[in-house]
Amino acid sequence: FSQAAFIHVNDPTFKEHLFRENFNMHTSTSPMYSMIASLDVSRKQMMMEGYKLLERTLMLAGELRQHINSTGAFRVLELDDLLPDEVKNDDIRLDPTKITVDISSCGMTVDELQAELYSRFNITIEKSTFNTITLLLTVGTTRSKCSRLYDALMRIAREKRAPRRLYRTPDLPPFTELVYLPRDAYYCGGELVPLLDENDQANASLAGRICADQIVPYPPGIPVLVPGQLITENIVEYLIRYLRVQNKVELHGVAYQGYFPSIRVLSAAEERRLASLRELPRQKAA
Repeated sequence: FSQAAFIHVNDPTFKEHLFRENFNMHTSTSPMYSMIASLDVSRKQMMMEGYKLLERTLMLAGELRQHINSTGAFRVLELDDLLPDEVKNDDIRLDPTKITVDISSCGMTVDELQAELYSRFNITIEKSTFNTITLLLTVGTTRSKCSRLYDALMRIAREKRAPRRLYRTPDLPPFTELVYLPRDAYYCGGELVPLLDENDQANASLAGRICADQIVPYPPGIPVLVPGQLITENIVEYLIRYLRVQNKVELHGVAYQGYFPSIRVLSAAEERRLASLRELPRQKAA
């Protein structure tokens, strides 16, 4: 079952006793034995026919990559497409069973493509971003399933929709300053301050305040603000840009006062109290 997993150990300094003590401390006292049984069955399967199953899966993944690239409207992203220059020499590998497809030339948004694949071809996509879908192949994947997916993508490609306009994701603003400990800031009551002023512009009064929540646009799921962090005008404008142009992005941590998106910040009294108790050095991150 997908909810179960193995812990693989390949460490010469591994201490089994310490591992078991920590594992027993965190594991459930009433495990679901059907999940444990599924692990044992999969272990037995991999021991008996694992090489053959994985060899077939890798072969199907390679064929599917070639077929998708032949459609003209979809392109499989390779490792060089996914890695920034800073980590290209860090021996990072690409899992061949996970196929990430660039859909920006097919004329559809991700939501439209997923709906089309599901309604017309009864195909469900594993994961997606703004311009990509990710396909996951397993030992249970068959050639007929791959052929059905390829046929669906080819049919969509032949409809030759005009390429849609792409919107560039705003660059993540740099980290500012951690003024107070995140735990201390989070457990303050705080007060809600709107992101927009009465003229529907960036609220200038937010700059210089201390955030009390974690603000995370999803996707990509990278925090823009953490509790205790100094808010700047650049960060406020970044969040407003997401609210206005990225309709499919969820801004976790943003609270709403009616229709007005707001951020929970420390009050002046709470800042004075925290400053008297424990304050981190106001040093900018490197």
